[in-house]
Amino acid sequence: MSEPARLKPISEVLRSRRFQKEVSLLLFFFAALSAIYCVLLLAANDSGEDVLVATVDMLVQTIVYGVLAILIRRGSVKALVFTGFLFVANIVHTLFGPSWEAAKGMVVADVLLIGVLIRFVRRERRADTSEAEL
Repeated sequence: MSEPARLKPISEVLRSRRFQKEVSLLLFFFAALSAIYCVLLLAANDSGEDVLVATVDMLVQTIVYGVLAILIRRGSVKALVFTGFLFVANIVHTLFGPSWEAAKGMVVADVLLIGVLIRFVRRERRADTSEAEL
C-alpha cells in the first residue's frame, strides 16, 4: 500500500519564490488593467465630478496593486497576506455597495482572481511531493 501524499504547508507555499512571482505578475496585470480603465474613463467623459472621483479611485487602486506586486516580488509574505485581505474587503465592499449593476463585473473579476490564487496554492502544495517522488 502506498502512503498518502504529504502536502507542503501553506506557510511554505507563501514563502515560495515561484508562488510569489506568479502572484506579483497577476497583480501587475490587474494594475495595468486598472490604469487602462482610468485612461479610457477620462477619455470617454470630459466633464463630471463623479467621473473624476471614480478615476482617482481607480488610480489609487492601480498604485496600491503596483506597490503590493513589488513588495511581493521582493519576498514579503506580509504583503501577500495583506493582498488577500484586501481582495476579500474589496469583494465585501462591492457586494454591499450602492449599485449592484456596477458591481457585477468587479465581483466576477475578484472571484476569478481568488480562484486562480487557490489553484496556485494547490499546485504549489502538490509540487513538493511530485518532485520528491521523481
